[in-house]
Amino acid sequence: MTRRAARRFSHLLFWLIFSTNLSVISVAFLAGCADNNRPNPKNPVTVTIWHTYVENMRDAFDTLVQEFNNSVGAENGVTVKVTSITDAPIINEQLIAIANNDPGAPEPPDMAVVYPQVAAALAGRGAIADLEPYFTQDELDTFVPQFIEEGRLGTERLYLVPIAKSAEVLFVNQTLFDRFSDASGIDIGILSTFEGIAEAAGAYYEWTDAMTPDVPGDGKMFYFTEGLFNHSMIGYQQLGADIVDGNRLNLGDPVYKRIWDCYFAPAVKGGNIIYSGWSNYLAATGDVVCAIATSAGASFYPASVTYADNTKEDVFFEVLPYPVYEGGEKVVFQRGGGICVFGSEPAREYAACLFLKWFTEAEQNLRFCANTGYMPVRVAAFDDITSGMFPAIDNPMVEKALTVVAAMQKDYRFYFPPVFDGFDSLQTQYADALRKSAQEGRDEYVRLSEAMGGPAAFEAINDEAMEDIIKRFS
Repeated sequence: MTRRAARRFSHLLFWLIFSTNLSVISVAFLAGCADNNRPNPKNPVTVTIWHTYVENMRDAFDTLVQEFNNSVGAENGVTVKVTSITDAPIINEQLIAIANNDPGAPEPPDMAVVYPQVAAALAGRGAIADLEPYFTQDELDTFVPQFIEEGRLGTERLYLVPIAKSAEVLFVNQTLFDRFSDASGIDIGILSTFEGIAEAAGAYYEWTDAMTPDVPGDGKMFYFTEGLFNHSMIGYQQLGADIVDGNRLNLGDPVYKRIWDCYFAPAVKGGNIIYSGWSNYLAATGDVVCAIATSAGASFYPASVTYADNTKEDVFFEVLPYPVYEGGEKVVFQRGGGICVFGSEPAREYAACLFLKWFTEAEQNLRFCANTGYMPVRVAAFDDITSGMFPAIDNPMVEKALTVVAAMQKDYRFYFPPVFDGFDSLQTQYADALRKSAQEGRDEYVRLSEAMGGPAAFEAINDEAMEDIIKRFS
């Protein structure tokens, strides 16, 4: 029997048990999975995995796989073999082809690293296994609750086991900020709220503009956020609302104006940069003082800045917790995928879960996350970070990022977005529309300011621009 045929037979058996509600048979079946069908050194099983990790994460992953094979794997007759390493879009396409039984689709792996949207598509096609039976409640309770909940994909089953997550944090060029602070008296504590960031962005633009009085309107930008949709989505959460209503955006909520005001006004007036790339590029040129980005990007932040005139300066970056709207709840967006297991025979699913349990234990998981900025997934690992008990980290920015996210894990609620068809497209459309609106507003503001002054120019632009965005997504 081929792997694909075995997987189909397993699915048929599961749905037969489930649909006929034969609880006695179900218990016996799961007991068989737990005992008679477990792999062992005399009856070994090799399970395959596809992943997308590159560079240092790939090296860390491969090292841990080998360690598992030589220790717990060998003791239990389980070998893990990496059979595909490629970009996420390619893996996603191949996995969907497998789930659809497309002609020419490759044989399915036992495990694959995927994000929730793809996992949901695979689960909807009956391709991946419910892993809940292979974990005790005590084992599940050792994970950060929101990480496990996201892996349920809105169901009561567990389709995706988290192995590494990231959260958004605020990266600050402390060298540039200190100069600004010395001149303006603005303390770094102002960056703890989005309202404070908007205020600082306006003050920074005016301060830098005044440096060249003979060249008006050449102030410098202060702030950037990589995820414009995340900025709005988490803002809603912090202020007690949901940006998504069904499969549409709820931009008519009064909360939206607060979010709009903190982004659009400083963008139009020159304090926020309007940009669609990665924040570390801006950090390397000194084009912004601070930026919100994923903690997993910490290793890409530079130790020096090369300015537009080709001068270079060593700088010091700090990492701060994710900002919160004034009076809002501490909420931050959790990013990252997990590992799903393709349905097959119980012994293979058991073997895959044995590896997942070992890999996510604090010691192994922290070693995988070290030098990347990714967060571990178990509470004990966060406790280790807080206590300073983590592996040696070569990059000081990564160490700062991990320390900050560990503190946030104690104080913040990690939020994950809903999963539905079209969600990825919806957030892309929103971000593109908001950037376009801000750029058009900026251009119009510069033009009108010459004739009517800045305040009047902004007033003429702001309300109509916000109404247009709301109507577009209503």
